[in-house]
Amino acid sequence: MRGKWVLISVTAVLAGAGAGALSLHWKSRTAAPAHKSGVSPIAAPEVTLSGKLRPQHITAVKAGIEGDIDSLIVDVGEDVFAGEVLAQIGVSALENQRDAAVAAVIAAEQQVSKAESNVANARLEASRAEADRQRSRTALDKAHAVYDRQEMLNQAGATPRLTWEKAQRDLQTAQQEYDALEKAERLAADRQRSALNDLAEAQKAVAERNAALAAARDNMQSGEVHSPVDGVVVGRNGEVGQPASADLFEIATDMVALEVALEPGPAVLQRLRPGEAALVSIPDLQNVAFQGQIKEIKDNLAIVEFNCTLPGTRPGMSVEVRLKLQ
Repeated sequence: MRGKWVLISVTAVLAGAGAGALSLHWKSRTAAPAHKSGVSPIAAPEVTLSGKLRPQHITAVKAGIEGDIDSLIVDVGEDVFAGEVLAQIGVSALENQRDAAVAAVIAAEQQVSKAESNVANARLEASRAEADRQRSRTALDKAHAVYDRQEMLNQAGATPRLTWEKAQRDLQTAQQEYDALEKAERLAADRQRSALNDLAEAQKAVAERNAALAAARDNMQSGEVHSPVDGVVVGRNGEVGQPASADLFEIATDMVALEVALEPGPAVLQRLRPGEAALVSIPDLQNVAFQGQIKEIKDNLAIVEFNCTLPGTRPGMSVEVRLKLQ
């Protein structure tokens, strides 16, 4: 009888040792994935909650001008680079203004070309008038000399009267011609000054039209919404044909620093504390856990922050978060 109890006792001890070894082996197997990721598992009591991935750092992109949205070029989830056109606002009306400004510049430049041609013609005419007047002046001076000599001879009775009268007529003709050419020269000079004034006005008009065109192009530029940063579009507000909202786009500039807003419910929420550790996984990517922490508890939300370097991470992905309860 005594030997029987000894056998039973030995059997119980061996069974207990075997159960302990099996339990130790199971614990090591279940802890292996967390140990592989470099994150220690959270001890019980704990809770697992789900939420959506979102970036911590977001840049808002404003519309810039008031007007209806003509086009939305990028959508949520797309990568963008700094300077890329994201949308166009009121561009149709601005294009009409620009086209009108271009037509005005062309018309003004045509007036400049016409004025320059008129100036060239007026200068040529003035030059010819001046040359004609100078030749006429020479002829007049010669006629004066002939007349003066014949006048002296006539008074002395040393020249026929007909010769004196002819010298007198020649002088009168030369004087009339000179007066006419002098007047023509003045008129040509006046036309040249007028042509130069017209050219100056035309050039001024071109400058004004070019300034208006530059303003129209600036307006066109202001109607284009450009991305100020490189990043991923995580928000877009407004529809084509509707007035543009103040913040038209939201762009995430850092897809490493991430967070998730959880709604644990009042009973769980009161057992969470800011700064407590969290274990975050993204099922759509890899079964790897990332260590995070509760950044804040606000209203009915627990905000958990963490860093993720996995490629392909995108806002809106489902996230599972394990939290320790206090």
